[in-house]
Amino acid sequence: MKTAKAKTRNNNIDIIKGIAIILMVYGHTFGMAKDYIYLFHMPIFIFISGYCFNNFHGWDVPQAEHYFFSRIKRLIVPYMGYNIVFTLLTNFFIRINFYSDKEEFKMAVVPIQKAAQGLHEHLEAKDMIMELYRVITLNSIPQMGSAGWFLIVLFYVCIIHCLLIFVLHRIENKYLKWAAWIAVFVIMAIMTGMISDGLGMDAGIPMRHLEIFEVYTCFLIGAAVARYDLLKKLPGTVPVRAGLAVAAAVILLFLLRFGTLEMSKCFIVNTFFLIAVTLLGYVLLDSVAELLKRTALGKALIKVGNHTIPILFLHILSFKFVSLFYLLITGQPLYLMASWPVIFQVPEWMCLIYTVVGVALPLAGVRLYQFCKDQFRM
Repeated sequence: MKTAKAKTRNNNIDIIKGIAIILMVYGHTFGMAKDYIYLFHMPIFIFISGYCFNNFHGWDVPQAEHYFFSRIKRLIVPYMGYNIVFTLLTNFFIRINFYSDKEEFKMAVVPIQKAAQGLHEHLEAKDMIMELYRVITLNSIPQMGSAGWFLIVLFYVCIIHCLLIFVLHRIENKYLKWAAWIAVFVIMAIMTGMISDGLGMDAGIPMRHLEIFEVYTCFLIGAAVARYDLLKKLPGTVPVRAGLAVAAAVILLFLLRFGTLEMSKCFIVNTFFLIAVTLLGYVLLDSVAELLKRTALGKALIKVGNHTIPILFLHILSFKFVSLFYLLITGQPLYLMASWPVIFQVPEWMCLIYTVVGVALPLAGVRLYQFCKDQFRM
């Protein structure tokens, strides 16, 4: 079997991922910059997946099969693994106030908490089995792992794109290929706009199926930019990159007046808005990455970018320890620790602490796991 042609490692991509995951963690604290960050942090993750896609994956059946199983390993296995563990720990989480089954919690939190809140019931053996079944069949996701919603959608998109590459690779007429790709992008863009306007919400269509259109739109933008990346043709000097970063940041700030994104809810303002913030987010983060790649901070961000999955699934769990600290020093009831994802209306400095801990604890967990793994091998 032929193997995929390896692409040269692009450290900028790892730095972009590192910045984006930190921004995501901060966004989940409901800090003052949340709406601004939500403009581009999720589109960037999907954009990067399209940017890094190697067309060789769809050249023949063995390559497509290899890619399919690699996506299962990288996306499905972590999704299932973390969420199965979180489901099994439901009763324990209730016992230690990470979740709550207390009515006083609901009465105290729901009126002021903007994020979705709910009570958790103690699961008996039969209920646990049913909940695990719902997780495995992708019909449910535990609250602790809810940030990983897009991995399943991204898996679908990756497979769809690979199959399209497989089909279009067998078309020799390059103009017909261009027409096909343009048609795919236009269909995705149109459907994305229609779904954002409410199409399908009342028809009982699962949200995850609707999300495919918006996610694939961002994925296709990334794939197109990878082919014709104008940023790589510009001088990498500090004035140029700094100017691009500032310009992109200012334009994004201007666009914020029209709204922000909630891709998990299929709200994107409109398709042109989604395309614009995706491209601007890439210009901003890639320019920052270019400026930082030779610095100590850049090297640290590369390490963060290489561990986005543990941070994605463990940052909300890490938040609970910060919430415990805050409740102890303020003398508030410990059942408020179940506030999801964080205690609302905390000072901005607490949002920063949430962010630091939400990134640092998962990374420490990775280091500990690797240490134990190495010791076991010895």
